[in-house]
Amino acid sequence: MVWVSDITAYRFHHEYFYICAILDLFSRKVIAYRVAKTSSTQLITLAFRQAYSERRPEPGLIFHSDRGKQYLSRSFQMLLKESGVEQSLSRPGNPHDNAVMESFFSYLKREELYRHDYPSEAALLRGIDQYVQFYNSKRPHSTLQYKTPDRMEKNCLDAKE
Repeated sequence: MVWVSDITAYRFHHEYFYICAILDLFSRKVIAYRVAKTSSTQLITLAFRQAYSERRPEPGLIFHSDRGKQYLSRSFQMLLKESGVEQSLSRPGNPHDNAVMESFFSYLKREELYRHDYPSEAALLRGIDQYVQFYNSKRPHSTLQYKTPDRMEKNCLDAKE
């Protein structure tokens, strides 16, 4: 099992909002995300704790990200270690090592954020949430043989039974 993560910034009404998302690399499903007005270790920690609590991964999980200072912080590295999770980092200056996350954020911005003029912060947050739900349950992915992430996971579970 491999989870991938990154943070992106989105400017809204003269403020920046930071979105941290975690995807399951197998299904491309967004398994957790958080939005905050600061890009901090707390942002990624909250997203990781949410994913870990909901998914309850088996030992051997690998968590991949870029080399952002939040992911390299001592407290986040300790959290991974205490959780029995191996950290994997992109090579310096090589965004292609985290292409799945870069792709997700590109879709989020092109298909949702840049297409709407949100009247409020609450509307922005609802828009992000609705897009994540759409991405997981209705948006087919060519890398998944045009299945949705939810369908991919369901097929995998059905095959195990």
